[in-house]
Amino acid sequence: MQETNTTLEAEFYYRNPLKKGEEKPSFGTEEQDSDQPTHQGYLKAVGDARVSDHNLSGSGFKLINHKSSIADFYDQSEITNRYYLEMHDLVKKETGADTVTIHSHINRNEAEAASGKRKGAHRLVHNDFTTKFKEKFTPFFKDSDMPQRISVFNLWRRFDQDGLDAPFAVCDSRTVSEAELIPTDLYNYIQEESNENSDEPLVEICQSSHSVKHRWYYYPRMNRDEVLMFKTYDSTEDPFLPTLHSAFDDVSVNGKDVTPRESIEVRAICFFN
Repeated sequence: MQETNTTLEAEFYYRNPLKKGEEKPSFGTEEQDSDQPTHQGYLKAVGDARVSDHNLSGSGFKLINHKSSIADFYDQSEITNRYYLEMHDLVKKETGADTVTIHSHINRNEAEAASGKRKGAHRLVHNDFTTKFKEKFTPFFKDSDMPQRISVFNLWRRFDQDGLDAPFAVCDSRTVSEAELIPTDLYNYIQEESNENSDEPLVEICQSSHSVKHRWYYYPRMNRDEVLMFKTYDSTEDPFLPTLHSAFDDVSVNGKDVTPRESIEVRAICFFN
């Protein structure tokens, strides 16, 4: 595994390991405690992914040059009618999947997070799905029609001016093991998918406890013509080891006049016959 030559140090917030008898964690059923007593910060080296080689089948992520036709990434109609199609075509080209479905998106804006208008950068180490994700599709397929493979990729793009505030980091999936993964029920997180007033979780995600083996990377100064694509589920991998991810704060830009981070992320579900 090739190591990067350029690194910075940043704090990542990991879930404390579950205690004996502790209930399965959940998000979305009650107001989240801003002090995060169940999490602990660890200083981790973050490598510059621009100076090393990464791909979807190895480390689980890659950077793609992609110029979008969207002028306003907050225009929901433009996103669902045009951006989804752009991302569909991009993912189909990258994966060769027989069918690609773009499922949901989320905008984040650090300047508007305090007022609650939008979500801010998510600074907890996590992955969007667990191995149970395939179960969501079994009611819709006969056994003979079940795709040979189902995979999910997230596509993350920032579109603020300088690409410095609250960078986005991904963990090389080859440095992750089952031992530190903590399944967690997620309720009512994205408005378009909300299960509000339901006792059933929207999806099972995984948090992670800390591991000294985790190797983190980021792409400095990402811009609106770049997309970070990373794998969040693959039914053919046993065990499936996710591309953990988290925002972090680059202390080297503290106090500098930087533009608040703005970003958009979509999920692509891929079916291979």
